Amino acid sequence: MKQTERDQRDQEKITQGAGAAGPENAKESAGGEQPRSWRKYIEEAEAAEKRAEREAAKARAAQAKKEKHSPAALTRRARAALNGASLKERAGQNARNLRSAAGDGWDRVCSAAAGGRERLSQAAAKVRGVVERHPISPLLYLTVAALAVCAAVFNGSYTRAYALAVNGQEVGVVSSPDEKDAIVSGVESRASDILGERYDYNAEISMTPVYVTPDALSDAAQIEETLFQDVGALTTAYGLRVGGAELGYAPDQDVLYNLLDEVAQPYLTADTIRYEFVEDVEVYPIELPSNTRFNVDSIRETLHALKVEQATYTVKKGDTFNAIAYSLDMWPNDLSVLNPDVMVDKLWVDQELVIQKAVPYLSVENVTDETYEQEIPSPVEYIETADLYVGDTKVKEQGEDGLERVSAHVTYVNGVEVSREIVAAETLKEPTTTYAYTGTTPRPVTASNGYFIWPVRGSITSNFGGRNLWGSYDFHLGLDIACRTGTGIKAADGGTVIKAGWSGSYGNLVAIRHDNGYVTYYAHNSSVLVSVGQKVYQGQIIAKAGMTGNASGPHCHFEVRINGTSVNPRNYLR
Repeated sequence: MKQTERDQRDQEKITQGAGAAGPENAKESAGGEQPRSWRKYIEEAEAAEKRAEREAAKARAAQAKKEKHSPAALTRRARAALNGASLKERAGQNARNLRSAAGDGWDRVCSAAAGGRERLSQAAAKVRGVVERHPISPLLYLTVAALAVCAAVFNGSYTRAYALAVNGQEVGVVSSPDEKDAIVSGVESRASDILGERYDYNAEISMTPVYVTPDALSDAAQIEETLFQDVGALTTAYGLRVGGAELGYAPDQDVLYNLLDEVAQPYLTADTIRYEFVEDVEVYPIELPSNTRFNVDSIRETLHALKVEQATYTVKKGDTFNAIAYSLDMWPNDLSVLNPDVMVDKLWVDQELVIQKAVPYLSVENVTDETYEQEIPSPVEYIETADLYVGDTKVKEQGEDGLERVSAHVTYVNGVEVSREIVAAETLKEPTTTYAYTGTTPRPVTASNGYFIWPVRGSITSNFGGRNLWGSYDFHLGLDIACRTGTGIKAADGGTVIKAGWSGSYGNLVAIRHDNGYVTYYAHNSSVLVSVGQKVYQGQIIAKAGMTGNASGPHCHFEVRINGTSVNPRNYLR
């Protein structure tokens, strides 16, 4: 039988005791305890060996239990439990953090999970109290406490929410089904307001429960905006604005550009290098309801329509008030309303009248590149002479004009030229010089000025041209200007009197030859104030109005004759 070192020492002590109780001590022993036999010693040794084996087994069991409830064992079991949990991505991250903390020991696990030292201390104190009251398996209590703390930490850090998916596509995380319903209601309301009719959001919506941290919840307004954009209640269209006024919308900007090209096309030529519109034209993007109906034809009609605008007209030689009105497609009365201060029977050359004219809704400015030939005017050299008045000229030797080829950029507005820029010019033929005299003698007051003033102011009772007089056709050679008898008649321009007195149907007549060879007649006068050969100046009173000769009432008959032929005086009066 194997003896332990401790059993051997006990046996040596027993042997030494037995020797001490020899013959010398027999008497002492006889009066005390009797010596034990070797069998007794062996039995006691075997009993001690069994006790030692039991104690060793207990020690091994205690060591095994200690290892079973050690931090390392707790770590392995915690990892196995956490690996078996089915959490979402965010919860899984937190579990990994807890497992890592458990690997560093109970104190670190509780410290990381609790998030505060005070709560950790309180929990640890409770655990120690329980362990002291229940000495059985203290590490078991420790494990249960750790799991409880971890669960509390998890519930405090994570909240139940719902992953929201639309048509299989995740769009965010909401806190409750009610929040989802509010988002859908907002989308439907916005779409209905835009479309002007009820709109139901019919997308496939699914909600999956998840656990997330509070800051991981999505912004409801952002989810609503995302869903609203997918609805397509709005569409991008293009508008046309002319001069600040919106004309309409089209689904594509090319549609509007084509309409503008249609307007410009009639004014474009093969020489056009560029064109633009006089008005401010803008094509711009705009968001419109997706159920908008576009009326492109209405825009086209507006662009091709005419508009009336105010302008001025400069009176030319031979113009009459009525003729001007008719040429502008206006009634004379409408023209008179626009010009209340104008005497319709007393127009003069270069007088400006306010008119209305129809112009295109869009005015097209067209720039062309043109090449053409034009004359080069003959240069003039003047020779002074006292035989002419100051301001008068007379050609001595006429030169010839030259010829050049010109390249120019010509600008037209609605087909009317407004400017011309010479880019290059090539001389084909050089011009020759013209020599002319220029007068140095001061002009007398009786000299002609080259234009005629009205001899008297009054209404026109008979114009130049054909007329019915007393039931028969007659061609009137001048203008009849009504006025009172005795009204002064003025010379239309300076000149020399060639007739002064009675002249048949003209009655009392004054005729003046002017420096340019023109002759003016003033007939039916009550009296004549000048004589033949007399020099008169422009505006001088030459006679008194009357109704002598063939006249039905007092007036001045005024004629202009060039080379003996009567012409319309209106073309020369100013």
